[in-house]
Amino acid sequence: MDKEITSPKKRPILLVGGGTGGHIFPLVAIGEELVAQGLPFIYVGESGGREEKIINELGWNFQPVAAGKLRRYLTFQTVTANIVDFFRTILGFFQAIKILFRSRAVAVISKGGYVALPIVYAARFLGRPVFLHESDTVMGLTNKLTARFARKVFTAFAPSVHPRSDNRYLQVGIPIRRSLRQAARLRSPKKTRPVILVLGGIQGASAINALVRQSLKDLLKVTDVVHVTGEREFSQFQKLHSSLDKSARNSYKVFPLLDRELAYYYQAADLVVSRSGATTLAEGALFGKAMYLIPLPTSAGNHQVVNAKLLDAEHAAVVYEEYQLSPEKFTETVTGLLSNRAELSTLGLKLKAYFNVEDAISIILKAVYGGKNGD
Repeated sequence: MDKEITSPKKRPILLVGGGTGGHIFPLVAIGEELVAQGLPFIYVGESGGREEKIINELGWNFQPVAAGKLRRYLTFQTVTANIVDFFRTILGFFQAIKILFRSRAVAVISKGGYVALPIVYAARFLGRPVFLHESDTVMGLTNKLTARFARKVFTAFAPSVHPRSDNRYLQVGIPIRRSLRQAARLRSPKKTRPVILVLGGIQGASAINALVRQSLKDLLKVTDVVHVTGEREFSQFQKLHSSLDKSARNSYKVFPLLDRELAYYYQAADLVVSRSGATTLAEGALFGKAMYLIPLPTSAGNHQVVNAKLLDAEHAAVVYEEYQLSPEKFTETVTGLLSNRAELSTLGLKLKAYFNVEDAISIILKAVYGGKNGD
């Protein structure tokens, strides 16, 4: 457990963020530590959003606010939707004022997402300290709009990648869930063959899934494959699994998602194949794993490509963009990496060294509770 943090009056903090797993799960990791230390908090997110389901399943205090999304492509429909969502954001601002006033929250930790915008502005209006966390090399729109209000801006990557960084910016890595942090301290399981872990994400990564489908038989000659397809394409890969002969089926494990088992397969993996979302990168770094990155070409602000290229320049990951890959090239590169244990080890060590994944939560909470809290 991280070193205990105490808050004299035990007033809650607000954890704010939603929309994607990259905005939600780092806050879940912070929430787990707050629960462990008996410190109060409230998670604030969008009513009906993905975050509401996750936080309610954990049994934590969730408070919903209205929020509006800014659509940056212009059509009659998007202009109309932006006008409606502007007023939703105004409503969310007043709802956030109410939550902050009633809870007497000591501070706000914002992970971003459009739901965070009205809450951060409300905190600013009431003079409550705001702390931001930015996972990517390209700052999200909400964080761009609110960074000037923040007492601290915590970053996963070096602050120098952000053009407007100043002495408030501090690289801490990304908060990682407790189960993964604990599992990373355990020994890797014994195995008879190399293992590659392919992570398609919750929605799935069609390009990565296609590479696996087309190269699977060749890959299974040299390695076991653990494949997280995402829910959308899972049934197709179940059928593929059933079509394999018995020995190949034993070497190919396919899942729509991984939750509790994720830590085990991270431990077992010799190589992780994934997109270059920041949370996945930090998880790979926590386990010291070599990563083969195929960035999403349509990510906001092209941030996945930028994330991947920065790590490639540090020799902390192997990077191929989608347009550079074919099933033959993919198989050749993966096979070559698996045959070079020294290269795998070097990649994993350099990735681990880049991200401060062990102490991220402790550093963030010390900053929140160590400064002025508005008492």
